[in-house]
Amino acid sequence: MEDNLEELVPALIDSSWCSDLIIKLRDVFEKQTSQTISSFVSTSLESIVTIEHWVWQMLSKDSQQWIDLDEYVKFFHVLHAFNIKLISNNDGIEPDTKKSLLIPSNIDWIDGILEQIETSNDTFLILVSLWFDTLSYLAHQISNIACSPTMLHLINRLSHDFIMTDQYKFYLKQLREPKLTKSVFTPKQCFYIKTSSFLLNIYLWLESKNFPLISEEIIKFLSEDYSQIVLVHSYTIDSWSSELLSCIAHIIGLICSSCWWGEQKPENIEHIVPSNDTTYEHIFALIRLVSYQPFHQRISAEFYNDETVLMDTCLIFLFLTVKTYDLGCFISSQTNLPATLWSIAQISPYDPIRIYAYGFLAEVLSDKQLKEWKISDTMCEFYFNILEQAWNHPTKKWKKITIPYLLKGIFILTI
Repeated sequence: MEDNLEELVPALIDSSWCSDLIIKLRDVFEKQTSQTISSFVSTSLESIVTIEHWVWQMLSKDSQQWIDLDEYVKFFHVLHAFNIKLISNNDGIEPDTKKSLLIPSNIDWIDGILEQIETSNDTFLILVSLWFDTLSYLAHQISNIACSPTMLHLINRLSHDFIMTDQYKFYLKQLREPKLTKSVFTPKQCFYIKTSSFLLNIYLWLESKNFPLISEEIIKFLSEDYSQIVLVHSYTIDSWSSELLSCIAHIIGLICSSCWWGEQKPENIEHIVPSNDTTYEHIFALIRLVSYQPFHQRISAEFYNDETVLMDTCLIFLFLTVKTYDLGCFISSQTNLPATLWSIAQISPYDPIRIYAYGFLAEVLSDKQLKEWKISDTMCEFYFNILEQAWNHPTKKWKKITIPYLLKGIFILTI
């Protein structure tokens, strides 16, 4: 199989429009499984790098030349599925190998793609979103890709040319409506609201010092529409489409990372949850989201899906708000959030969400209440293990979680 791939690659470069060749390549990648991918990458790395770069080049060219060729589109989808398996594999594929395969090596490819966004058809926009989402998943797993000049260039382009724009605002205004038709959720809208927001959200968590915008700019730009979107749709979660879920998850994600990025300034929260608002309507809206049981069942340990993004960012934002305004007593006495947090902590397969839940409980419950929670020795061992990882990491964090927050969770385990 590997020899076949090495034979096919030169022909791919020399003859870009051969459908038979594309079908053969598709078959090679389609056969790869989580069990075979490590060996496949090891023995065919150079050929796979060439193919991955060829795809970026194809996306950056005039897409009208090939976008209607079914075999090409099918191959792109198969390669995307392969790339997700590649990111998820932690047994034998080194981070540097993943970066060499998935990060485009030429800034011109990024520019070529972005220049086509406004004029391309839906198929092209879907493919580009898949490729950029792959970069988000990679960055979520490997934080130091922020050092890549290509990534920094992409983030700068997305933030200035797609997020901080009238078009992005237009899509936000649409989402404020309580009843949304299917026609609202176009591939272009998805690229703006989901894909661009996702990349910037992940990037802000990396705390790059080279990002030109400041968090206040992003928050002021988004806050009014964001608050209304969350409030309106928090009452109708049962009727959400998958597209609406994706939009809301990634808008909340971007707001959350903007508030948390750099210093945790109270004025950032003030733009969204005014300190003089005693109705706490935004807090209650987020509690409705995190209390929705079907979301709990779809949290993923292996893949940062929309439900995981939503639960992850809602819990962080709620915690940040409660801590900023010292609302622990209010939360524990006037809401059912503690019971929800306990349930999430018990069933979530995604470790950061479990940590947020336990840390949140330590913040909002009294000492007497905390003693009523029974935590197993296994959970205690889990907490001390991740604390050790955070202490030994150069950023003094585990994932994006700081040591003080981890200590909140350990406090629960040791009382």
